[in-house]
Amino acid sequence: MQVFLDNIVFTIQRTGGVSVYWYELLSGMCRSNLPVSFLNAHPGSANIFEQKIDYQLFPCIRESSIPSKYLRYLPLRYKLPPAAVFHGGYLRISPQKDVLNILTVHDFAHERKLASRFPRSLANTVQKAYGIKRADGIICISDSTRQELLHFYPATDPARIKVIHHGIADDFFPVDKSRMQTPVWPHPMKGPYVLYVGARSRYKNFAIAIEVMEQLPPQYQLVITGGEPWSPQELQTLNNRLHGRYHILSAVSTVQLNLLYNYAFCLLYPSVYEGFGFPPGEAMKAGCVVVTTNRTAMPEIVGTAGLLVNEATATAFTEKIRLLENENFRQQLIQAGLQQAARFTWQQSVQATIRFYQDCWHSKFSR
Repeated sequence: MQVFLDNIVFTIQRTGGVSVYWYELLSGMCRSNLPVSFLNAHPGSANIFEQKIDYQLFPCIRESSIPSKYLRYLPLRYKLPPAAVFHGGYLRISPQKDVLNILTVHDFAHERKLASRFPRSLANTVQKAYGIKRADGIICISDSTRQELLHFYPATDPARIKVIHHGIADDFFPVDKSRMQTPVWPHPMKGPYVLYVGARSRYKNFAIAIEVMEQLPPQYQLVITGGEPWSPQELQTLNNRLHGRYHILSAVSTVQLNLLYNYAFCLLYPSVYEGFGFPPGEAMKAGCVVVTTNRTAMPEIVGTAGLLVNEATATAFTEKIRLLENENFRQQLIQAGLQQAARFTWQQSVQATIRFYQDCWHSKFSR
């Protein structure tokens, strides 16, 4: 069973959740005994995850001279050997009938009109529909995504679908605060801080995070990291409404992010739509309480180990955060979060993916 992995996703993103998933999957596949080849490898890529891959150890194939910005929307143009496994990093499949096509579906934000606008949204939905129709096996990263797939494409055979959760990297863990002084951040933290991680636009609901801070007592600070570049208007809004109470850490290392989780009063994650949601998982694994919504994949990932609101309003989030002022209750949630996060490992995810390859391969070629 030869496996061909399409790395074109690394040309689409510099970083991001799909890149994390694909890098971790590649890393696990490279440690397996399967014969693995890469398509569309870019050793000089700007993607921070692709930069970690040693392509000299594996066969690398240039699929086509078509620029990646167009190739990403096309079916695979390289002829694979019969009975090969093709797994596309981002919605692509092979038109060959004698190969096994595996497709990973992350979410349906475009179908929900929550992501990019026309014409990119149309291109994404058409490509996804084509892939879902033609794939021999479909991986959904959460049961929430599986339910949405069957909602938008009810003719899909459920037997072709497998839910395989992401893992949470071992880079996130509780530090021993008794042996470590409070880190010196670029800005002094005068009180407990609420942490916000990731993108801020649209369904991520960063505007609600600002309202929450306005409702919390003034000793609470807001620390924001990650996400898209800040616009002057965004910065002006922050300064007007949370003057002296917010801190932006635009680029932090994984080590620094782990410390941010460790010392935060809580992670506030007001997003109402997630295929999986890495920050809540990372936070729990680092010993940080998660306050988020009871929407899409969040109850599946956080479970009862965090505080979930049914309505994404500032008042609802504020009420949950104030509950954490009871230190005993907060510590109970921290311990529950550690146990919950331990359920998600990349080793389990990769092993489940390989088993899915094998099951689909035998179903198609061993008749």
